[in-house]
Amino acid sequence: MTGILPLWIMACLLTSCLTAGLDELPAFEDAEITDVTFEYRYMDPYSVWMGEPIVKWENLPVQDKEIDSNAGTIICKLQVPQSGGTFDDIIRDQVSLEYIVGKFYISTAATIAPVEGSPTLGIPGDFSNPCKYVVTAANGTTKMWTVHVTELIR
Repeated sequence: MTGILPLWIMACLLTSCLTAGLDELPAFEDAEITDVTFEYRYMDPYSVWMGEPIVKWENLPVQDKEIDSNAGTIICKLQVPQSGGTFDDIIRDQVSLEYIVGKFYISTAATIAPVEGSPTLGIPGDFSNPCKYVVTAANGTTKMWTVHVTELIR
């Protein structure tokens, strides 16, 4: 019983009951996509771990990027890098808009979700046609965006 009292006192001293005087956090209202990046993921047949090929990736540099915030559109082209290392000519020739990974930078505290069958960001998907995403700001404001990769430059 004597050990419980000190624990109770410590619990009371180490907890905070502060409920006033805190700054209000801003309710961000921006629902923007500010940048896009893409990569190609492949199984490296030359690197094996526990009997399975290791997944590697190659960044696909974005070219001629046009971000129109008013229209909610992003139009760009992607460059396939030169072969080198494990990214050899055979793997390079397999790169297509039907199997790339998109990663988008969005406004602070916003969320993004694919719509109308667009690929989920962060996993390989088909960007061969315009893809639509809805960005939701922290305050609930939504904005529809269309991302169109027009060409894969080799």
